[in-house]
Amino acid sequence: MTIEHAKTERRILLNASALSVSEGLGQIANFAFVISFARTFGATQMAYYSVAMAVGAIAALFFTLGTPSLMVREFSRDVTRIPDWLGLLLPLQGLLALAVWLVATLIAVLLVGDMRAITVALAVCAYQILLRLAAVLNTPLVATERMLIVSVGNLTYRVVTLALGLAAIRIGASAGWVAWTFVAGSGVYVALAWHQTSRLFGRPRFRLAVREALQLFKLSAPFFSIAALAVIYSRGAVVMLSAIATPHAVGLYAAADRIMVAVGLAPTMFNSAVYPALTRVADRSREDVRALCGRSVLLMAAGTLPLAALFSLFSAKLILLLFGPAYQEAARVLQILTWTLPIVGVQSLLGSQLIACNQQHALARARFSGVTVFIVVSPVLIWALGFRGAAWSLLISDTVLLVYYFLILRAEGATPTFSFRRRTPAVGEIKARA
Repeated sequence: MTIEHAKTERRILLNASALSVSEGLGQIANFAFVISFARTFGATQMAYYSVAMAVGAIAALFFTLGTPSLMVREFSRDVTRIPDWLGLLLPLQGLLALAVWLVATLIAVLLVGDMRAITVALAVCAYQILLRLAAVLNTPLVATERMLIVSVGNLTYRVVTLALGLAAIRIGASAGWVAWTFVAGSGVYVALAWHQTSRLFGRPRFRLAVREALQLFKLSAPFFSIAALAVIYSRGAVVMLSAIATPHAVGLYAAADRIMVAVGLAPTMFNSAVYPALTRVADRSREDVRALCGRSVLLMAAGTLPLAALFSLFSAKLILLLFGPAYQEAARVLQILTWTLPIVGVQSLLGSQLIACNQQHALARARFSGVTVFIVVSPVLIWALGFRGAAWSLLISDTVLLVYYFLILRAEGATPTFSFRRRTPAVGEIKARA
């Protein structure tokens, strides 16, 4: 391992630590809010919230259209593009955001089959769109590995949301009005992202040039496909359950799923820190990419496998402690979902390697296969096993997708090199002389 490689990996770990600490604290705040919401308003309102979150997350993709991943990759190579690209994309994306918000709200209400969900749906769908806007504005910071700034903004908005949400619950506000505190918090996040990006890279140079913007959307199409398939895949269980099962069953599943969202953020943040480094290294050496990804996969497995075992063993006590006896049945779901943690963690790293090596199309095909397996398997398992069937369908689909990623990389001769062995120039010279 060269000195440069060591510095790269040290920077990755520092960035991953900053993001993980921020997300950890932020998720504690967010989790406290969601638990208070679930305990105060019951499983049915929890179902309204969860379905709106799932639909809003999917719909918000049609506002950004895959541009964040494209911008991170391109800005990491050339920061002079930042003001022009942001100024070109944001006006058109703003128009898309309004349309997406209204359509997503309507779909969420139709899925739960209750007009009383409309206030929660309006708020939660708006929240998801604002988060995507913040992600767009944060792309220059992520691309230049200023993860600490991103982390502070992320933590700030979650704390603001928690404070406003708990205050609303305390004064006896309805579930719908409490949900609007998510919008207030995400608005703070957007404002912070705008301020930091403008301060460091200059204000976006706004111009309405539809043809040029469409060219960027075309370039980001593979990223959109990957992101869309990933979000549909991760949120599909809640959507599928809402179409087949009762709101109460959806609420129980959502409790276990919400724990997995919180636990899964550490692997996600680690991957977020690895991705820019993989992109930069990919310009120099394919072997270096394989080595860096391989070491990252080993670190991911070492961290997530023990965590999965721990959560599986203590799932019943964890559900009882966090959500109360009304949600006790959710423990059976958590025991299954917890084993997706190491699988999805390794998946994300292999996906980052594929994107860094310009294999977005292959990644999109793999994602499509995973979604297809999920769509075929999940209705059968849900009808047979109830809400546990949704968890089993995710575990099966995740396993299939992980195998597919490895097969793609092997076919490209880019399988990660799983080794922590250090090789100095001196050792290389000795071997060459021998």
